[in-house]
Amino acid sequence: MKSVIVKATVICGTLDILYAIVMAILGGGTALGVLHSVASGPFGASIKSWGWAGGLVGLGVHFTIMLVMVAAFVFIVKSVRILSSINTFVLGTIYGCLLYFVMYWVVLSLRWPSAFPQTDPMQIIKALIPHIFLVGIPLAFIAKQQKNRQI
Repeated sequence: MKSVIVKATVICGTLDILYAIVMAILGGGTALGVLHSVASGPFGASIKSWGWAGGLVGLGVHFTIMLVMVAAFVFIVKSVRILSSINTFVLGTIYGCLLYFVMYWVVLSLRWPSAFPQTDPMQIIKALIPHIFLVGIPLAFIAKQQKNRQI
């Protein structure tokens, strides 16, 4: 179980942060800006003064959050047996939507209530797509692959 959590954290975390960085660059931002933004959640805006060290903190924060998301999925699916019978694509999509809701409508709304939750449909789609296609679905397939190897 540990290996699937590590593998899924690395894969899903990398896909997710790369998506955020690419979207930021396309919008005129920078990779460092994305990482500072992630780190500013728990450490505040002053993390920007740390330069690339602050960026590395942001990367650590990102992968720590992803580790929690992955471990929760693996634990829930293992504990609630009926979930393992749901189609992998459907289960991943549902979990991706759940992650989006928790992140954008709870976590970010508590941290930055003036900016979240986003209600613009395009902003919702831009945030929902990576949670489904870069985290939820790959996570479900990785977990399913690992389960099939154990049989």
